[in-house]
Amino acid sequence: LFVAGVMSAGGNYWIGCPVLLVLTLMAIPQEYVTAPDALRVRTGLTRWAIPYSAITYVEESSLGPVLGKRVTVRIQGSPELVLAPHDPGAFFADVAAHAPHLIRRGRSLIVA
Repeated sequence: LFVAGVMSAGGNYWIGCPVLLVLTLMAIPQEYVTAPDALRVRTGLTRWAIPYSAITYVEESSLGPVLGKRVTVRIQGSPELVLAPHDPGAFFADVAAHAPHLIRRGRSLIVA
């Protein structure tokens, strides 16, 4: 809304339009698949294939009744990734089945 407001108030379209495009692409919902070899995540134009051996921590958190439950995945040597699976319990079971180096401790999976 801010970018659209600035552009309608006489802002530079060559700056505002690319910013609006990038923000729109970032707002596209993410999808994930627990494949046999890696956790595959797709968001807009970005795709990640995260090997299970590189996952060091998985934690479930709740952002309240409106935003629902989120899952934070920490990856060795990379920033953490926040996912919003429909069923966090099934997500944890899938990751735990593919990553034997992780053990469940409460609402998280940690390196054994």
